[in-house]
Amino acid sequence: MASRGGLSALAIAEIAAGAILAWSGITNASTAAALRSIIGGKAPAPGTGTEPITTTAAGTSPAGGTSPAGDTTAHSASAAANQAIARMLAAPYGWAAGQNWADLVSLWNRESGWSSTIANTSSGALGIAQALGHGTTTSAGSLGNEYPSKAANDGIAAAQIAWGLSYIKDTYGSPSAAWAHEESEGWY
Repeated sequence: MASRGGLSALAIAEIAAGAILAWSGITNASTAAALRSIIGGKAPAPGTGTEPITTTAAGTSPAGGTSPAGDTTAHSASAAANQAIARMLAAPYGWAAGQNWADLVSLWNRESGWSSTIANTSSGALGIAQALGHGTTTSAGSLGNEYPSKAANDGIAAAQIAWGLSYIKDTYGSPSAAWAHEESEGWY
């Protein structure tokens, strides 16, 4: 495979595809619309940086109320970007579309609003997947120590999402089963 400056053509294509998916998540546009914007040379909208650390009480959304059942809306640009990451990471599980995808979005809308920096004030659960008590002696990060990796505890969305998907698979089998538990018990 030909390479340019140490990067193979495949690596460059993967980076480009990731950029297109990220753009579509940040701008809350379809992948096709994002591709058209990139080809047209449009710059990303301002104000899509990292979110400040926020907190929420148990059972409430970051906006302060409970997220309604079946809420699959991206409520901010960062939520849309994190959902784009999640869609890519959920694909190998077969959860990137259909009911499992809708239930995953609903679950993490309610739990965290897709914020990688949110902390639950009553339980201490952290981030997108609202991890609690999974940290190790070496995994503490700038936000806490609830995930088993420092990257996740530093607020890296992809690390939190990857862990959350694995947790759902191991604990519930699917996002739909996790959402059903969330609906009946108020947590997953």
